[in-house]
Amino acid sequence: MQVLSELDSSFLFLETNRTPLHVGGIYVFKKNTSRSKFSFNRFRSILESKLGNEPFFRERLVESPLNSDLPVWAEDPNFDLDNHLHYVNLNESSSKHTLMSLSSEIFSIPVDRSRPLWSATYIDGLDQEKGFNKQHFALALKVHITAIDGITGEDILSQLLHVSPELSEIEPIEEWNPKPLPETESWLGAAYNSVLTLPSRLTDFAKDTASSAFYSILYEHFQKLNLPASLMSVAATPINQQISNKRVIDNLEIPLNDIRAIRQSLKNVTTNDIVMGICAEATSNYLKDMSSSPKTPLIALAPISVRSTNLDVKSGNQLTATLFSLATTEQNPIKRIQLIHETATSSNSYDAAIAASKLTELVPSCIAGLSARVYSEFLLAQKHKPMFNLPITNIPGPQFPLYFDENELTKYICTAPLFDGIGLALMIVSYNGSYSVTSTYCPETLVLEKPFTEYLSEALETIMREKDNAESLDLAEENPAATGIIEGVTGLVNNLFSLGK
Repeated sequence: MQVLSELDSSFLFLETNRTPLHVGGIYVFKKNTSRSKFSFNRFRSILESKLGNEPFFRERLVESPLNSDLPVWAEDPNFDLDNHLHYVNLNESSSKHTLMSLSSEIFSIPVDRSRPLWSATYIDGLDQEKGFNKQHFALALKVHITAIDGITGEDILSQLLHVSPELSEIEPIEEWNPKPLPETESWLGAAYNSVLTLPSRLTDFAKDTASSAFYSILYEHFQKLNLPASLMSVAATPINQQISNKRVIDNLEIPLNDIRAIRQSLKNVTTNDIVMGICAEATSNYLKDMSSSPKTPLIALAPISVRSTNLDVKSGNQLTATLFSLATTEQNPIKRIQLIHETATSSNSYDAAIAASKLTELVPSCIAGLSARVYSEFLLAQKHKPMFNLPITNIPGPQFPLYFDENELTKYICTAPLFDGIGLALMIVSYNGSYSVTSTYCPETLVLEKPFTEYLSEALETIMREKDNAESLDLAEENPAATGIIEGVTGLVNNLFSLGK
């Protein structure tokens, strides 16, 4: 049995019914012909043949009595695939769901921690929605964040996708002979000895204790950076409030050519800066409509992939994060993009960003899950004021189609967890000629009836309209003082949790 790390154990105790800590997404496929017989049963057979490829498929967490020691991964003697696979036909469902409303409901429900920490829902009946027909189906996949780390870095989707349309081989299913779960009596004795011999460990794992311990060390480190008091906190906004268990998942597709057209009109900026600028414009306009524009810039945290000497290593060893200003106090959206670039490139982590061509060798959904882990580390102090307003993750994906069996993946939507104080998270994945921008938010925190996706769409239109005026703008120098935050914080977080990983 593998003992859960201290970091992953902290994630477990941060999780509540309001803040489920799973990652995943909604993936839409199109069958190769209208005569295709691909169905839920075929999907089930393929996935069943993959169960032996990754331990997390059939392993569950076993927590010690009274939380007196670290939980362990153990083979689930009661594993039943039918507990993890679900089928929904939108045309036959009694609830009048759309794909996104159903997915929002699915991702509002925590994963059952008494079973292996994943689930998959096969969704039929998409032909009722614009842009889909009877050849389309979707998979809503979710995996608990503790099952995705720097060692495994895998998820369900990585077991299913190919770079060409080909029938998946149904591998022979080996008989499942799990080892018995640990006995309570022996565990109680081991836990008692652990408490006596290792008093310095967080053996009770009370979430308030873990949060306070992390925050105290973090604050002490900040003090040593000798930063202005204004940089020790972020702007208070309506999106940075306590959240409920409800979720809205919204998605916008942006053609890659639109982003390239903007970049050609601007000087010395990257496509990442432009995407961040679109998110900044949308968020700024949303807060204006809420009559709550902050007087200081919003701060974003962006998990990014960095260079590795060996790209065969799992993705978790290639991730860090950077904090930077979204320059939301700047009214001109083009000048804001230039300011974002100035702030971002002053970070050592940003300078070490891995080439997009290399990153496409990895399955983007794996990177998305690992990115969520990175920003979750910073939110171990969520009982206190967050160090940023929202996470924005931009993941370069393959610019060619991927396939499940002979079915082409046509829509790639990655979701992100929310926390108290973080009511909005943005996840961007570039795939096969377009950017998929997904906003995950709490509808009781972002209360306007207008969907956040409309703000993103309007932000893109504004920037496309203003891009030709870029040469007439004078770029004011950005105060580089904030850059020192991330370099210290990233090192601190990595050091704090290096033993846990």
